[in-house]
Amino acid sequence: MSSPLRLPGAEEKAVDECDRKEGCMRSRGRTTVEFFCHFDFKIDLMISLLLNQKMYYSPFMSARSLGHLFPSALRTMVRSIRSWAFLTCGALAVVSAAHGQGRRNNPSNASLLQESFPFQGACVSAVFPEKNTAMKGLAIRVGNESSVLFDTELLRMAAGWSGGYITTRGVAFDGGHGQHPAINGDQKFGTSFSPGWADAKGLFLDPRSEPYGALPEEWCRWTGLYVSGMDVVLAYTVHGTKIYEHPSSVADDGQVAFVRTFKIDATKQPLLARLCEVPGAKGDLAGNTATLTGETNVTIVTLNGAPQGVALEIRDNSLVLLKLPKGAPATTFNVVIWSGASAERAKAVKLARVKPSMVNFDKGGPTRWPESVVTKGVLNTSATPDGAYATDSITAPTDNPWKRRVRFGGMDFFSDGKRAALCTHDGDIWIVSGIDEGLDKLTWKRFSSGMYETLGLTIVDDVIYTSGRDQITRYHDLNNDAEADFYENFNNQYMSTEGFHEFVFDLQRDDAGNFYFAKANPVNSGGSGFGRGGANGQVCSHSGCLFRLSKDGKQLEVIARGFRAPNGIGVRPDGQATTSDNEGTWVPATPINWITPGQFCGVINKLTPKESTDSWVPPLCWLSHADYDNSGGGQVWVTSDQWGPFQGEMLHESYGRSSLFLVLKEALPNGAMQGGVVRFPLKFTSSVMRAHFNKRDGQLYIAGLSEWQSNAAKIAGFDRVRYTGKPVYSVRGLKVVKGGVELTFTQPLAADSAADLQNFSGKRWNYDRAEHYGSPEFSVAEPKKRGRDPLAITQTKLSADGKTLRIEIADLKPVMQQSIKFSLTAKDGTSIAQEVQHTIHAVP
Repeated sequence: MSSPLRLPGAEEKAVDECDRKEGCMRSRGRTTVEFFCHFDFKIDLMISLLLNQKMYYSPFMSARSLGHLFPSALRTMVRSIRSWAFLTCGALAVVSAAHGQGRRNNPSNASLLQESFPFQGACVSAVFPEKNTAMKGLAIRVGNESSVLFDTELLRMAAGWSGGYITTRGVAFDGGHGQHPAINGDQKFGTSFSPGWADAKGLFLDPRSEPYGALPEEWCRWTGLYVSGMDVVLAYTVHGTKIYEHPSSVADDGQVAFVRTFKIDATKQPLLARLCEVPGAKGDLAGNTATLTGETNVTIVTLNGAPQGVALEIRDNSLVLLKLPKGAPATTFNVVIWSGASAERAKAVKLARVKPSMVNFDKGGPTRWPESVVTKGVLNTSATPDGAYATDSITAPTDNPWKRRVRFGGMDFFSDGKRAALCTHDGDIWIVSGIDEGLDKLTWKRFSSGMYETLGLTIVDDVIYTSGRDQITRYHDLNNDAEADFYENFNNQYMSTEGFHEFVFDLQRDDAGNFYFAKANPVNSGGSGFGRGGANGQVCSHSGCLFRLSKDGKQLEVIARGFRAPNGIGVRPDGQATTSDNEGTWVPATPINWITPGQFCGVINKLTPKESTDSWVPPLCWLSHADYDNSGGGQVWVTSDQWGPFQGEMLHESYGRSSLFLVLKEALPNGAMQGGVVRFPLKFTSSVMRAHFNKRDGQLYIAGLSEWQSNAAKIAGFDRVRYTGKPVYSVRGLKVVKGGVELTFTQPLAADSAADLQNFSGKRWNYDRAEHYGSPEFSVAEPKKRGRDPLAITQTKLSADGKTLRIEIADLKPVMQQSIKFSLTAKDGTSIAQEVQHTIHAVP
């Protein structure tokens, strides 16, 4: 009898995790549609694990992406199974939508949502009208177990519903791929996917060349939101007129009505807004009340307290509009929307009589999180063998009164250097104080919440900015209670589709004040290719881009393209940018990219022009998946003169391997860059992802999280890498010369040790850069053979000062990956055992 198949380590754990999640979801009353949609992902996972000859697990991997490894008959079988799953999912979704009409009751994990906080940013879908998804949505609690969905790109109130909040599906919530949240309850009204306010001609036509991104600023602009207690006030401008809108609700006798209270400046142009629509309805307008009678329900819209000339209008029997004439005075009024059975319409009349009143929002609200979380840091959690560098752990507030997950996605310091702000993937910002030498008392305070997947943070003049899927946000504390009251849209010009994988990574600045951040391609569930549609997203002009944003937030430009998932970037003070990327489609191994404006970095999607594919710029270096970095973080430049001998050098952060590297870069005569890295042998609390030097103490601080493809020990970490003042024993420079490689060291080497060839070993190999997921390693001598070739190290030569060692290598040639290991002795007897991994583009 054959033994059952056993998968090694991480692979078995991945399958167990998939089974665990599926079981939990099913036990919560998971729908048939959701089961089959998740089943498609599990097919990808299982076949990848069983058949991938590399035998490692990536949550972004699929059997289709590795099709080049398998026989055609097997690939056909896989496609058939996956197609059956998709067709089943699609058919059941249609049946479900038709049966449920306005109701959506899907699993929702309450622990991932905040009942005591009024909004959550996300890509959110409603049930009707057709294809009603807010790409940059705000799910806002309005009381009486009711909520509304506001679309910050189209400035429309997309939906209102009762009986629940939003589902917690998607990568930032339950980790699900190919999914995003949806409304969870009984939808009462909605508006179609088009502008919420008419253009200058009174039309609601979408002028965007792609259905993503902000509307033209000369038409309208999303300003941001104010939060006061459980009240949210939306701020935006339409045709030069400032508008503040407070969504709320009223309830009586088992009925709920939605209230939109408007505070509007004197109108500079005629304004026209869409309030709600019921396709196929019969419309009736009587004074300040509009009624849409559908097949089963009645929708009633009532206007209260509006000045003369402000009125409702019914268009095409199915759409209720709000009209404001040019020159209407500054005023506050409201619109009440009720929808229910015809037999209940008399109750709507009572609900509609709501006196207009705007909540006091612009002075700051009551303190929401008065409690602080106090932790104690841990010193000397690891050290380099020479004792020159040590790590200290700044203990995160993972145990907090609100049971919030803490997964750090960005960090920076305030000007005093004793406080830092850290954002999380869940949309929170925490401020920690007490960052001193001893770390004895670290006080954590919540500052903000509810934002859309914040994975980058910077501080300018002690004001916090974050990057998220929806916008670059600037935060304002209006009443000095150490909590944000106004979440300002600093810039929202970049596009985002439904894709679960369209992360916006990092946020850094140069000395001129420009901001930099990167955006991922819409990777499909399972990891193969881009933009399959639905919650896998669509490829758009901003897929896989590196952006530069002007100091004032007005001018956004793409400075490089061709990225898959660049989780982290680097910016030198003079504006020189770098990135990494995540192994996958068109990315055979983790790269470190040295950016020049207009550069194409190699990842091809359906919008990539041929001239870009022909002008691909290889990275400064590749890093091997197995032993160096399977998922890059950011880069940071050593700007401190208190951090040992590396001032002016660049460091690379590994998310996947939780490691820190010194980058050994070399400029070539043609302006291109090549080089490699050497690891700092240190241990970190979590991944190594976002790093900054603190100007107060000159030391390096690193924040990270663990969600996907990482060996990180904990879900979140915040560490200090401290220079102790002891001598550093390390390689610090690399240069390819004719017939060999020169390594420069921080300390003189012992001549006899440097001359002994038994102290050296090396290998080299190439990758296959193609559309499939990642790449195996291939021999240089026999390109179709997998594996690494040994290097023939023939001789070494030490410089007069003992710090530069020339290593001669037989048949030296350009190669994607070369490794040189050495175990040497410094002149004073100290051991230096390291490995350099580098890329050779050109040999002199």
